[in-house]
Amino acid sequence: MNSPAAFPVIKTSRLILRRLVAEDQKALFILRSDEQVSRFIQRMRMTSETEAAAFIEKIWSNVDRGPDIYWAICLNTQPDLIGTVCLWNFSEDRKLAELGYELFPAFQGRGLMSEAVQAVLDYGFKDLALTNVEAYTHKANMRSKKMLAKFQFRYLPDKPDPGNDNNEVYSLVVT
Repeated sequence: MNSPAAFPVIKTSRLILRRLVAEDQKALFILRSDEQVSRFIQRMRMTSETEAAAFIEKIWSNVDRGPDIYWAICLNTQPDLIGTVCLWNFSEDRKLAELGYELFPAFQGRGLMSEAVQAVLDYGFKDLALTNVEAYTHKANMRSKKMLAKFQFRYLPDKPDPGNDNNEVYSLVVT
């Protein structure tokens, strides 16, 4: 089990990736209920801060059970959550994980998510010994697809996302 003290905090030149805390409840609610953030994600938008609190509890449980890791993205100049990034849905052999991410619109277009993803990929491949990371993104989400291409993710046209025909699957394999 991962204890909160053992949670892998990652620092970059502009960001701190840290464990979600209860104080993130309001920001997480706003993020996961934002129409612009949610338009490419097939999920119900949050309708209350109570849902956000329950989501945080669920994330804590998943992270503590391992191997899922779910980071709050913060600017290194302020502790407020501006987005999230995660490695989850690990394969049984823990060589493959799925990458997920979301960012408040006010912080998009500044390279912040690319910086967070680079740090998470470095952590995943070096510290967790992953050999493959997959990302599922909506076929119309050009910003996400452009970022994945920047990191050399390859489109897998023959791999569907079960239950979401609008998603495309991308893979980054390190040998």
